[in-house]
Amino acid sequence: MYKKIKGLLLSNTSTKQTVVKNIVWLSVGQIGSRFIRAAVIIYAARVLGAAEYGLFSYALGLAGFFTIFADVGINSILTREVAQNPEKESNYFATALSIKITLIVGTILLILFVAPYFSKIDDAIILLPFVAILTLFDNLREFTLSFFRAKEKMEIEAIVNVATNVAITLFGFFILSYIATAQAMTITYALSAGTGALFAIILLRNQYKKVFSHFDSSLLKPIIQTALPIAVLGLFGVFMLNIDMVMLGWWRTAEEIGFYSAAQKIVQVLYTLPSIIAAAIFPTIARFVGQKNDKGASLIMSTATVGALFLAIPLTIGGIVLSKSIILFLYGSSYLPATLVFQILVTTTLFIFPGTLFGNFVLAYNKQKKFAKYVALASIGNVIFNALLIPRFGIAGAATATIIVQSLYNAGAWLMVKKINNFYTLQNIKRIVLAGIIMGITAFFLDTINLHVIINIIISAIVYVLALFALKEPLILEVKNFKKILGGNTKINTLSKE
Repeated sequence: MYKKIKGLLLSNTSTKQTVVKNIVWLSVGQIGSRFIRAAVIIYAARVLGAAEYGLFSYALGLAGFFTIFADVGINSILTREVAQNPEKESNYFATALSIKITLIVGTILLILFVAPYFSKIDDAIILLPFVAILTLFDNLREFTLSFFRAKEKMEIEAIVNVATNVAITLFGFFILSYIATAQAMTITYALSAGTGALFAIILLRNQYKKVFSHFDSSLLKPIIQTALPIAVLGLFGVFMLNIDMVMLGWWRTAEEIGFYSAAQKIVQVLYTLPSIIAAAIFPTIARFVGQKNDKGASLIMSTATVGALFLAIPLTIGGIVLSKSIILFLYGSSYLPATLVFQILVTTTLFIFPGTLFGNFVLAYNKQKKFAKYVALASIGNVIFNALLIPRFGIAGAATATIIVQSLYNAGAWLMVKKINNFYTLQNIKRIVLAGIIMGITAFFLDTINLHVIINIIISAIVYVLALFALKEPLILEVKNFKKILGGNTKINTLSKE
């Protein structure tokens, strides 16, 4: 048994086994670490209060507006190139690192000297130097982990992410127990990010030792040229992610931002799930594309998209039904104004879960330029809808703007991605939708009799899975059987044509 588990989780023996191994380790690293961090986030929200917590969230969002310049897709390019050209992995690592460091330095200068001019909340400005340090450490850690991801060593990424979030929790409880301020929370994040970055660099020290000897100036131009379209996409993507916070700061108070952030944090934890799937399959899809195996790439994308909706549909239904109970349990009655925002934002999972897969799929085919118009239009639309809705409806308006833009953006992106390499999804989710409705009815009934929300979630999740078994959902049966190997001429019986 030990050898079987070791073979499954620590070796790359086949396409399907490797994808499953990647998902397992990314789940441990992302979901496990998020749960660890959730403890200190909930504690911080309670002890800081909505105003101070809103100040902390606003500072991160304001700085996040500039963090696109710290990456411009370099991490993803490193993952793709190392996966496709392992014989030149040290050259790509060393050259990409030189670009990365230059970008990080530029980003830090922007956060320190430009970001303050965008803030209408003066107390947030004093937090920016600590956020700049956080940006440095976070980007070094993520860059290092992108190399391990290319080698499909997600177990290492999991270890680093868990260590980072354990550090956040330990530093957070210790520091906040003495100083319950937004500044203390920001310092906590910076210290923890430094711990994670140092750990990641130590694990990849052999590559870092070869940086100067393996730097290849001939790779600079192709990396930068490939990065430019991703930079545009990333610029608008980060813009969409953070513009809500910035514009709320123009018209609303730090307390309202605190309510918005509290709801948003829960949903952002959920966004981890599709990112795990996307990261797990990206090296395999990139390898298939490099081998001209379009059928293999399409089959993986089809199953992954159905899997993303398999998660998104019950989360949306359950989140809407149990929103008030979830907010009460996590943050207390003082955060109840966040309930409506959470109901609106959780609906975005229906669009963002499958949409998260599209970016990597497009990058694998080097078609990221075609994505730019959708992201640009979505970013402009987000500003327009925020300007129309925030002054009148406040944080609910910001959440509504988000869901309008995300639905339009991901619908267009879906159609564009299918033109690159067609895949099938919609006809394969009928049973999932029906099971989700059954689960939602169960959750609603249990909530009306005041059953504890955690017990309710567990029972409702069991009902959802049992309903899928009763409906003979192919995806559930595929996971149960675990027999087929993705790739080559292998067919996936869970899929039917749309």
